Amino acid sequence: MKRLSSLLLAGVMLLAACSNNKSKETNSTSTTSQTNNESSTGTTNTNSTTDGSNDMAKMMEEMKKMPALSTDQIKAMLPESLMGMKRSSFSANSMMGYGVGEARYKSDDGKQLHLSIFDCAGVAGSAYYSMMYWGMNMEREDENGYEKTTTFNGAKAIEKYQKGSEEYTLTFPASNRLLVTIEGEQTGLDMVKQAAGSLNLKVN
Repeated sequence: MKRLSSLLLAGVMLLAACSNNKSKETNSTSTTSQTNNESSTGTTNTNSTTDGSNDMAKMMEEMKKMPALSTDQIKAMLPESLMGMKRSSFSANSMMGYGVGEARYKSDDGKQLHLSIFDCAGVAGSAYYSMMYWGMNMEREDENGYEKTTTFNGAKAIEKYQKGSEEYTLTFPASNRLLVTIEGEQTGLDMVKQAAGSLNLKVN
């Protein structure tokens, strides 16, 4: 569970994403004009795709305006025990402009769970949400495991399996602002999903 390196990499990618967003906003007027001209001569039906993109764009704009959660609010979503495992460590802080809470849980028989909660409010947080979740649609598999988009609690989720470490990972959204990841070692996928479903992720 090498989350630190993943977070650092995500931070670097996030800076690039924010920079790209600025350039996209600058060119939005010309792009809209070009799209309108093309639609006047074409007959392709893209309504469903456009509607989905518009809904997500509205959600992203709303997320940008949300105030950040406090570290106490984030900590409150990290339970002291999860699936019968006691919390062995936790942290709650603000990194790269968005809030992050992490907790680890261990059992005597070698099972481990690692919970990460990202508060994706604000400009940086919404960019992280877009980069790590919204734009992710894939399915791959090899001798080392697999990664694919799936459904959890009625929303798109990202499921991953690493054979060498017997690790399952589930990433899913919550409360229209959170991005939650649970990693389980020696737990199986069912326990990871049960742990995800047992969390109280309401934002007070």
